[in-house]
Amino acid sequence: MDGQEPDRRRTNRECALRLLIPAALLVGLLVLILSTVPPEVIPPALVVISGGVLAGGIIGFLTGVRGPHWPIYALMFSAVAVLLLLPSPWRGLALVAVPAAAGGYALGKEIAFFRLDRRPRVRPVNH
Repeated sequence: MDGQEPDRRRTNRECALRLLIPAALLVGLLVLILSTVPPEVIPPALVVISGGVLAGGIIGFLTGVRGPHWPIYALMFSAVAVLLLLPSPWRGLALVAVPAAAGGYALGKEIAFFRLDRRPRVRPVNH
């Protein structure tokens, strides 16, 4: 057991560092959007950002480490298409959905990597 504990701590620390990069980029996106849009556009902007992060994170988590990449592209394309068809405040936020979904996807993939690293290693059996 003692041999596994430093390995687990190292894995947890590496996962936290890998999660920090997309999380920092998403915080930067949030600060940028909130500082540049008018106050009446902030609620739709928060909906677009949180929806993109949530949907992208779910896709990244479910596709796992080696899963297909086409679902995130389909999400981005459909989000931009739907937002461009909506009225004025939403139409202007169409391209915000792309980095939000990409950041969520990166977070979801890192969580999938973390789950894979947390699995116990199976030693080969000698016959």
